Amino acid sequence: MTMIHDGPRPGERHPGHVQGSCADPGCAAAAEGAARRRPGRPRSEAAERAILEAVLGLLSEGVPYGSLSMEQVATRAGVGKATVYRRWPNKESLVVDSMATLWQECPPPDLTDERTTRERIVEYLNTMVGLMHEDMAGLVFASVMAAATLHPELVRQYQAVAIEPRREQLRMILRHGIAGGELRADLDVELAVRMFAGPIVQTMKSEHPGKPVSEEFVEALVDTLLEGIGPR
Repeated sequence: MTMIHDGPRPGERHPGHVQGSCADPGCAAAAEGAARRRPGRPRSEAAERAILEAVLGLLSEGVPYGSLSMEQVATRAGVGKATVYRRWPNKESLVVDSMATLWQECPPPDLTDERTTRERIVEYLNTMVGLMHEDMAGLVFASVMAAATLHPELVRQYQAVAIEPRREQLRMILRHGIAGGELRADLDVELAVRMFAGPIVQTMKSEHPGKPVSEEFVEALVDTLLEGIGPR
């Protein structure tokens, strides 16, 4: 007999769910976690926030992921080490949840106005440059990428919570451009995404570390690539 489930299954996570800090009252995973915590003292949201911010602060200040410890985090957050371990079983899960808090807002691009695909791509890439250069997200990105060789699973999870949602924004822009005849119908969207983003990451992290690329660089990059992926 087929069972019909009304609402989320037990433990199911909705899009945007962040382990240990989801405020959605309809979140099945959050409800299940709350049930497991009864009876006993409820979690302190303030303590959790302090722990997550402590992780981000340490990583952004240059503490390597490999050297980061739960003890350091607890000390920075002003809580006991046991408080950290009650919420996260290991450092990797704690760091991933901390990174997720930086990237929760990721609205789809506005494709209803009269702008061209070129203008939308330029805007997307300039926003990307700003995030990588000015925000804590950029500093944490650098720290995580530095750990890529020794901690590939951490990087994979970072890509899932931080990079992929933003890549999807660019995919949507490119698909819209294809549908409108501004880009080639046979365009390899995944390759194009990497062609646009790769030079910016390479330039900012390898050639000019700590410095943003200019808007002129972004526009020249877009114009050069559009010559190859425009309609034939």
